[in-house]
Amino acid sequence: MNEPDVVKRLRRRLPSRAERRVTFALKVLALIAVAIYLLVGLLNFFAAIRTTGLLAIGALFLAYLVYPLVRRLNVYLPVIWSIIVVYAFIALIAAFAVTLVAPQIGRDLNSFGHALPGLMSQFQMELINPQNSFIARIPLDDRLYLANLPSQFDTLTKQYGLDTLQKGLPVLLSAASLGAAFVIIPILAAYMLIDASNVRRQILGLFPAKRRAKVHVIIDELDGVIGGFIRGQLIDGAIIGVMIFVMLTATHVPYALLIGIAAGILNFIPYAGAVIGFVPSVILALAYNGPGNALLVALLFAVIQQVDGNFVAPKVLKDNVGLSPLYIILAILVGSEIFGLAGTFLAVPVAAMLRVLREQLLPQPTPTAEDPPELTKAPRARAPVKAP
Repeated sequence: MNEPDVVKRLRRRLPSRAERRVTFALKVLALIAVAIYLLVGLLNFFAAIRTTGLLAIGALFLAYLVYPLVRRLNVYLPVIWSIIVVYAFIALIAAFAVTLVAPQIGRDLNSFGHALPGLMSQFQMELINPQNSFIARIPLDDRLYLANLPSQFDTLTKQYGLDTLQKGLPVLLSAASLGAAFVIIPILAAYMLIDASNVRRQILGLFPAKRRAKVHVIIDELDGVIGGFIRGQLIDGAIIGVMIFVMLTATHVPYALLIGIAAGILNFIPYAGAVIGFVPSVILALAYNGPGNALLVALLFAVIQQVDGNFVAPKVLKDNVGLSPLYIILAILVGSEIFGLAGTFLAVPVAAMLRVLREQLLPQPTPTAEDPPELTKAPRARAPVKAP
């Protein structure tokens, strides 16, 4: 057999480019199926050990939160002392904040709880009051619908809120005590920081040497997504809370501190902080200061939301999440539907991690120049008018 015949036979045995693509796609689909299977198994495992799982998630969040400071101090101090210094700094800030803010929050909660029934009744009477020229411009059916919202909200709270508390309180109380959780979470976070490099090496060791560079890139991007989300949402929530507090104080709406802190904490669920703070603020403004003040508060909330969405959040998060608002909302809805309250908090970082895996393991989307969008953010150029 001459050499050209051997070459031809070898070429026949080699798979074509299309076959290699199909094989690669099948391998990726198999990998995704295995990943989903493992994820479901992991979630079922965490469901069986809910308390430990919550402590581990809390420790992971704390580890990502303090990592930049620990890394900077580690240049001058051993890692153990770096963690101790950062923890001491956080404890001093927390103690100062609790001493300064906690008494006022307690008074506001007590006062708000006593005033809430009267505020709801006043809100309903104001909406159906025919003497109010501003409210009278709203159609009667719409006013009646708005007047019934407080009672509907009360029904939904009793129906779903109590159910959530009944399911969630045993999980919280089974952790021995809240004080024990505050001790266990920092300890777990410290061990996570100390063992992070060892865990990374163990993960890389599971893959062949030629694949480790790719796996290293994926780990770095996943690490950046999770850390960027946690630290970014914390900073963004603080800014949102301060803006809402200043706005409500300037417009003389009561309970400004309580609403600002609640909005800042709830902002850990994207788009939730300002939206949830909007409803009580407008009701309080209407009840205490009248329709004009309520309209002003509503407009200022819209301004805060625009400032946060267009300037603060992109700058703070630095596009680490890399998800469009559509995917963020869908992720939150799916997460809350499947896993309840915990799913709403974890939906966005999980979706961002899936985005990283898709970009690294699957083919990239078609370029915009090759398939231009039908709808554009900027006004579309008008087609030239043909001369008759």
